Amino acid sequence: MYQTKIYITVDSSSPRPTEKYYGYVLECMVYGQAKTREGFGKVTGTYHQAILTALAEALDRFNQSCEICICTEDEFVINMLERNLAIWAGNEFLTSKHKPVANQEEWMRIWSLSNKHLILTEPGKHEYTGWLQGEIQKRKEQENV
Repeated sequence: MYQTKIYITVDSSSPRPTEKYYGYVLECMVYGQAKTREGFGKVTGTYHQAILTALAEALDRFNQSCEICICTEDEFVINMLERNLAIWAGNEFLTSKHKPVANQEEWMRIWSLSNKHLILTEPGKHEYTGWLQGEIQKRKEQENV
């Protein structure tokens, strides 16, 4: 089973729903060398929603089962992946009060994309944080020209 990592960064950690730019790097070791692919996008939503959108987009790029370590500064998303995602899936993505979980569509997509993988997590800044922030900034500036 391939061991891979997904590194995710968003330009703003504001909890308010605003336009947010995100980036991710997929990293896999092939014959002892790190091979990477990246993706960028923007979404209007909360910080967590931007992280979840980036994660779903990254997971969608995998075409076989892997061990995937998800690296992000968003500790809430990490905790929900580890502790609640399987429970929510078993309850049709409803809370204990029978209301839809926040960002239900994104969580449902992540659940369906992650089922065939072994998912691990690593909270905090990562080795691609600075590079992703720089690339996101370049894309924002190009868009505003």
